[in-house]
Amino acid sequence: MKRLSIILSLLIIGAGFRLFVLELRPEGALLRAPDEPEYLEIGQNIWLGNGFSFDGEPTAYRDMLLPYTVAGVMTVSGGDFKPIFYLQLLLSLITGVFLYLVAAKRFTETTAYGVLTVWMLYPAAAVFSSLLLTETLFVFFWVLAIWLHDRLDDNGYAVRDALILGIVLGLLCLTRAAGAILLATVFIYVFLVRYETSFAVRAKAVSFVLIGALVVMLPWMIRNQIVMERFSLNTNGGINLLIGNNPYMNGGYLFDERVEGIIPREARTEAQRDVAAAHAAKEFVQGHWRDTFGMWATKFAYLWSTDMAMLAHFAPVRGSESLAETLREQPLGALILMAIPFAILVLLGLCGFYLVQKFPARGFFILQLSFAALAAFISYGLPRYHFPLMPAVILGAAAYYENQPWDKAPQWRRLMLLLAIGLFMGVWAYETVKIIGLM
Repeated sequence: MKRLSIILSLLIIGAGFRLFVLELRPEGALLRAPDEPEYLEIGQNIWLGNGFSFDGEPTAYRDMLLPYTVAGVMTVSGGDFKPIFYLQLLLSLITGVFLYLVAAKRFTETTAYGVLTVWMLYPAAAVFSSLLLTETLFVFFWVLAIWLHDRLDDNGYAVRDALILGIVLGLLCLTRAAGAILLATVFIYVFLVRYETSFAVRAKAVSFVLIGALVVMLPWMIRNQIVMERFSLNTNGGINLLIGNNPYMNGGYLFDERVEGIIPREARTEAQRDVAAAHAAKEFVQGHWRDTFGMWATKFAYLWSTDMAMLAHFAPVRGSESLAETLREQPLGALILMAIPFAILVLLGLCGFYLVQKFPARGFFILQLSFAALAAFISYGLPRYHFPLMPAVILGAAAYYENQPWDKAPQWRRLMLLLAIGLFMGVWAYETVKIIGLM
């Protein structure tokens, strides 16, 4: 009873915080923010019976699950899309509950409560609940999949659990194709890392995980082949590769007329442009591999930039030409509130994963972080992309808090850790200087 009371109390606090942040969002900000108007228009077109379309044409450029969720909300609410934010609020709270369950499997009850508290009060989680972006839905499925992976392990890799995990991973990929990161993590960790389990059991488990995922994803991929002539989850994969691999790349999101001009004019449809962009990116990498590898550090820096960049979506500045300019218009207190909790969590998470070696499924979480970095290296870095990794980071911070491993670690490990911490702090110092406008 005490446990339930504590959890409910924390959920109420988290709900209040998210409602407060939702009310803070400026009027009309959604229509000026990047990406949000497109998700809204596609959702409205689905609700109106015009299908998954944008600007009057069928599209697959955006991933499908959020627009269909918006359309479902509009159907229930009689055409009003705004209840989607209350649904996202609820999903964010449920995400916290699953994160608590994952933590309770690994740590003491007190530490698990701490993990839930951190998620309830994590500023970026509240901000994304008030944005019409994929992050809240995506992280809900991400953390649910982590919990289902724990259950799969506890139940000896039962077929039913593997199939359910696969279905959730399929929904994750439909929310955002980057869900393939976690799908690959599950496959490699179960099939290659958990060697103490028999090969036949592991092979059967990953097979049914893949079957579950494909059952969910294939209908949409077939639709895209029929309608868009592209057998894929979306038609932006090649574009993303080109953004991160071209003569004008800066490590982050830069898709101006110079980059767009690389795509041949004869590539007119979404699918043709996507294929041509992927081909152009491949040619650039083959001819400029040193430049490509040299950009990895910058992409990593963009990936792990602080949560301050989220405010550009939350309160966009009309007429602003750059992210730094938009952020300079934000209240200093808001910038600090977004930056400091993120920095503390990342540093503690880094310490936890590096120093605490006896940590259940430690490799599973390290694989997630590694594959996410690899995805950024292949394409480009963006602060939004680290948000799905924050549950793993929070668990790493919890491992450090519970074990207090600093004094027990060899000096060389502490020195290496201090160098890594210095790297992250350098990234954040550079980001801050850019926002201030000194560079």
